[in-house]
Amino acid sequence: MQDAVIRDKATLARVVAAAGGGPHYVYLLRKPDGEPSFGGVGTPFYVGIGQGTRLFAHEEAARDPACAGAKADAIRAIWAAGGNVIRTIDSVHTVEPWDREEALIHAIGRLAEGTGPLTNAQTYARSHKIDGIELRKYAADALASGDPNAIPAKFKLRHTRLMAGPNAPRSRTSVFGKIYTVVEANPGSTGEELVWLLQAVDFTSNKSAYTQGGQVSAAWLVGYIEGGYFRSDRQHLQAYRE
Repeated sequence: MQDAVIRDKATLARVVAAAGGGPHYVYLLRKPDGEPSFGGVGTPFYVGIGQGTRLFAHEEAARDPACAGAKADAIRAIWAAGGNVIRTIDSVHTVEPWDREEALIHAIGRLAEGTGPLTNAQTYARSHKIDGIELRKYAADALASGDPNAIPAKFKLRHTRLMAGPNAPRSRTSVFGKIYTVVEANPGSTGEELVWLLQAVDFTSNKSAYTQGGQVSAAWLVGYIEGGYFRSDRQHLQAYRE
């Protein structure tokens, strides 16, 4: 089946609505080189997941000279040659389709790895699940015990009492935003207790969680908790004080 070509935002809305309303979709940005490739015409140079008008955001960003990167360079090169980016919709989904994005990135290949033409910066660790919970790069932390909820022994904040840090995340729906909200409501919780509290939070909408059922591994949560505490550009968490 040929991917739907999207020429404007109205066409995008019609395609998504006709496919059941989504709201999520997988899209490809293509070169106008006439090459039949992966369900459409035009060599793909980027694969993404979107909602609303996300499909058009990359071209809008590329108009800003301060926007750097291989994707923006590819878009500008097309414009410089007098062409236009070809936008196609691969599929429409009710939940965030990171698995389809992953499959396309692996199938087409990334420029950075010398395996294909995609300018995508993100790559996916190999899928590995225990009890339906996606572990990905954290698989080694759970394989020994066979328990995806096992807290890694290397967790530096296991016994540290925590509270909300000086920097609130910009979005309360981001991973750090959800962690901040929970620790804000439970000041003084240890790192271990915070992991337990967060295991009741739904992370389905957060792409980095690779979950469509909401559940995440303890090791994944530990990585974010430590990032929110130790990273100087975050400081979403800090040691508890009365």
